[in-house]
Amino acid sequence: MGRVVVLVVISTVIWVPVGVKIGMNPRLARFAQPVVQVLASFPAQLLFPFATLVFVGIGLSLNIGGILLMALGAQWYILFNTIAGASAIPTDMREMVEQFRLPRRQRWRQMILPAVFPAYVTGGITAAGGAWNASIVAEIVTFGHHHLVAAGLGANIAKASVAGNFAKVMVGVIVMSFYVVVVNRLLWRRLYALAETRYSM
Repeated sequence: MGRVVVLVVISTVIWVPVGVKIGMNPRLARFAQPVVQVLASFPAQLLFPFATLVFVGIGLSLNIGGILLMALGAQWYILFNTIAGASAIPTDMREMVEQFRLPRRQRWRQMILPAVFPAYVTGGITAAGGAWNASIVAEIVTFGHHHLVAAGLGANIAKASVAGNFAKVMVGVIVMSFYVVVVNRLLWRRLYALAETRYSM
């Protein structure tokens, strides 16, 4: 769960500004969106062996490196949805902000963040779900004679699956589902309600 939280937070900090920049610039969007789509469609698992070599080379534990592996497939949901939210900001609203010459901080606080918030929530919940799924293959990686294992629920499910312990696999899946449902009810559902009642255009 800690890895999923860190992944969502870091992806938010990195990709929300990038997504806003792309979404609010039609010329940049025409160039960047196809590139992002190609990167997102590339199977992240194909990069795991190379990442394993890098982790071994720099001595990085998979407990931390697993976050990077999970991010390879999950981070794009936040970027895609932020681009969609930013591109949906009405042109007249953007022109009004330009005419009033609002400071950068005020633009973000009063126009950009409220406008992209509903789309971001959709991207955030999808990225979190994708990260949970990716944890099963990202917490145990093998390449050649290198075998890295992280402490986590995904690793337990993967080990039980290899061992043929169906009961342990089921328990792991149930626990993972419990985490997902609880977080969805306590966090994401409330953010959805906030987006619908306060930040919908």
